[in-house]
Amino acid sequence: MISVRLCCPLLLAILLPGCSDSGGRHEKPTVEEARGSAHPALDAEISSPPPSSGSAAAPPVAGDAAAGAQWKPGEAFEVMGMQVKAPEGWVRQKPANRMRKAQFKLPHADNDTHDGELTVIPAFGGLEANLQRWKQQFKEVPEPLINNREVAGMKVSIVQLDGTYLYKARPMDPRETVQPRPDYRVLAAVVQAPEGQLFFKSFGPRTTMEKWQEAFTDMVDSFTPTER
Repeated sequence: MISVRLCCPLLLAILLPGCSDSGGRHEKPTVEEARGSAHPALDAEISSPPPSSGSAAAPPVAGDAAAGAQWKPGEAFEVMGMQVKAPEGWVRQKPANRMRKAQFKLPHADNDTHDGELTVIPAFGGLEANLQRWKQQFKEVPEPLINNREVAGMKVSIVQLDGTYLYKARPMDPRETVQPRPDYRVLAAVVQAPEGQLFFKSFGPRTTMEKWQEAFTDMVDSFTPTER
């Protein structure tokens, strides 16, 4: 006969782990256990931790607008240390490449079929070197009209060229086919901005550019160094 003294400790060892104790500590299920359980709230707690306090999204840039939006009167954008007010009616576009700081469509005049375009690009090389390059973009190699002025303490040169524009959809691609477009105009402003030289270069059918010429001048007059 088995001794009672031997049986009691053995029975206690088997029964005690299954007993509930109101003062005992309950372990939280593991991730694997929770995912297989019928506790959706617990599943959500484990699989979707709360965001950290430092992960808030950055606020949008002041004066910025989505591509395709028309600019409102007085609305400005910032580029290389200065504020610029884009004319009402110009349509902001996504820049075609990384060199362009901004890009706008200038809706065409009633009798034209092509829109004008304006791009804002950091300038490389001096004014004279770029004038020679722009002249070569015309069949006639015209002499430019230049108006030098000062705006808010910054030197600005406004340049105009007219003739048959040798249009290329991708200007820097030597394989791109040239499309001669008669009676075109280039209207550009070269400005010594606080953070470097910038080109505001626009081109399009002459009548379209005449439509926007006053607006272009107003944009140049809006150049203002950004307050820091």
